Amino acid sequence: MPLSVQRLFSRPRVRALAVPVLTVLLLVGTGLTPWYRGATPTVLVLLLLAVSLVTAGRLLRRHAVRSAAGESARVAVTRPILELVLQLAPVLLLTVAFPAAVSRISTAQVGGVPLTTVLLASSLTVPWLSMAVCLPLYRGIGHLLPATDARPIRSRLAEVLPTTFLQTAPAVLVFAVPVALVMRWSVSALLAYVVLCLLHAAFAQSLVLANVTRDRILWASAWAAYAAVLLLVPQAWFLPPVAGILTQLVPLRHEVRRMRRPARLEHADVAVDVFRGLLAGAVLWAHLLFLFLRTRGDFSVDTLFLAILPAVVAYNYYFVRLAPTFDDAVLRFRDAMEHEPHARLHERSRLLAAVVGGSVRRTGLVGALLGFGVTVALGSQRDVSIAFVAAVAVASWLFLMTTLLCYKLDYIGQRREADVLNGAHLVVSAVAFLVLPPGPVVYLGLIAAEL
Repeated sequence: MPLSVQRLFSRPRVRALAVPVLTVLLLVGTGLTPWYRGATPTVLVLLLLAVSLVTAGRLLRRHAVRSAAGESARVAVTRPILELVLQLAPVLLLTVAFPAAVSRISTAQVGGVPLTTVLLASSLTVPWLSMAVCLPLYRGIGHLLPATDARPIRSRLAEVLPTTFLQTAPAVLVFAVPVALVMRWSVSALLAYVVLCLLHAAFAQSLVLANVTRDRILWASAWAAYAAVLLLVPQAWFLPPVAGILTQLVPLRHEVRRMRRPARLEHADVAVDVFRGLLAGAVLWAHLLFLFLRTRGDFSVDTLFLAILPAVVAYNYYFVRLAPTFDDAVLRFRDAMEHEPHARLHERSRLLAAVVGGSVRRTGLVGALLGFGVTVALGSQRDVSIAFVAAVAVASWLFLMTTLLCYKLDYIGQRREADVLNGAHLVVSAVAFLVLPPGPVVYLGLIAAEL
């Protein structure tokens, strides 16, 4: 890199603006993809992508080196990559297993409804449902976090998991009722959908231990078992989540054996957490179920999956690589408030603000970069609606950023503000899918509202 360019980017104000400006350029490039699809600005597109890759690589490398105190450069680079790959196990494994399984059960039915349609409905419901049923568990072990010792967390989870599942199970009705009203399935098909949702809710709750202890191998083992069973016996639609649950019960076996009787969280607290989880999960995931209901399942699943994939990867990137740094910065600031002189708090506050802003900017850049790359790559596929891909990719990026910002508001105690923003998104999304035609138009409407 020329010396003049290095000096330019060494200025703090330029460094602070570089990532947001680049992120906006990538989002604009993503949105305009339908207009230059297969056209002459290929060189410009490749140049922008190259600059983005170089910039993102430098930022991520710098972050890895800074966060790897005492580690070798090789470990500092390979460890975060390995952790992210393990965290993305559900995406990587199900991308292979699900299409293969669907091809083997394409003619199977449940109560007159194709089994693949029921599986699709539950798959689009589960990410949203999981946010609701897992939040009470996180609250129930909140006093034990951060997880410096896994033993008290395992003991507490063994006590509260059975009763919390029963307390949160009615949340499935929030999804089953609209599915029943819109799809008008037979009782057998609807019961299969409900059972699938309940099993996946239990599966999601069983993964809380791997999440809070950041045990990526335990997390990946659950999804490996899930994908293997799905691939081997796709007709047994209830077995994959059961297999995943069994892998997560292994580290809890001693606590379960020693437990005298289950503990119970307060019903009122659980109800509030479930409601708040429904609001929070709606931002990133509600549009998937809404699209299914609006089209009655008649849409390109593969195209939708590829369009939202960048936001999903960026979401996992935040919680794997950036959230731990954010958590540590908050703990250090709280410790400084209790033990350090008031004169030092300004510097501590500035450092915390830098961590918060940096994590948001990095996540936004990763999501925008991946969204741009996926959209441009799909632009060469003539059987793909590139306008739909571009609209979904940009909208999903906005959903991701709103989710992260509301998460941070909730983290610092501004729960009412976070709930209002999440609830407003849910209402706007529901209205948009009711009044606008499914496809690029509805997502353009959501982009305008989200901005």
